[in-house]
Amino acid sequence: MEAIMIKAVFFDFGGVIADEGWEKGLRDIAGEQGFEPEQFFADACDVLWGTGYMYGRATEDEFWTKFGERYDFKMTVDEMRQIIFDRFKIRPEVIELIKKIGKTDYRLAILSDQVNWLDEFNEKYGFYDLFEKVYNSYYLGKGKKDRTVFPEVCADFGVKPDEVLFVDDNAGHIERAKNEGLQIVHFVDYIRNIKDIEVILCLS
Repeated sequence: MEAIMIKAVFFDFGGVIADEGWEKGLRDIAGEQGFEPEQFFADACDVLWGTGYMYGRATEDEFWTKFGERYDFKMTVDEMRQIIFDRFKIRPEVIELIKKIGKTDYRLAILSDQVNWLDEFNEKYGFYDLFEKVYNSYYLGKGKKDRTVFPEVCADFGVKPDEVLFVDDNAGHIERAKNEGLQIVHFVDYIRNIKDIEVILCLS
């Protein structure tokens, strides 16, 4: 990678800016209610994408109602929701990296497959102001499973794909972004990967 080519950095949220709370929260909920965690998580994802909630085509109430058709929940929706929400813990080291990048000429955006909860996370933690734009699948109507989202978001942001460094923890998203010409960091070890990003962007 040549830092001179990069003009913008797109960060994922869950698994990068914050711990991945969706999967951990659902597995914890399953354990507390005596459900098989792997199947419970798979069913939640199936309903999430099947209803279109991930892409803003269904409401949160519709998601929980449809999910509830598969399980006899022993907890309230509010209780389960809070467990998931609490598992999305902001990573201070990543926030510091983003602030460091923000002091340079690089432009910053979030590109994340999230629902309306991302706005609530921002209300609690206040990180939107660190970014020029926030691209959330809930409002885009498509997510990173669709390879076309990458060139479309780049065009909207006014950059070419090869001028973007894309940071994500999901191998599939990383592969699709790479195939669309974006430069990538597969974020799997956030202490090491922070250093990688600093080197790529000549920050250290």
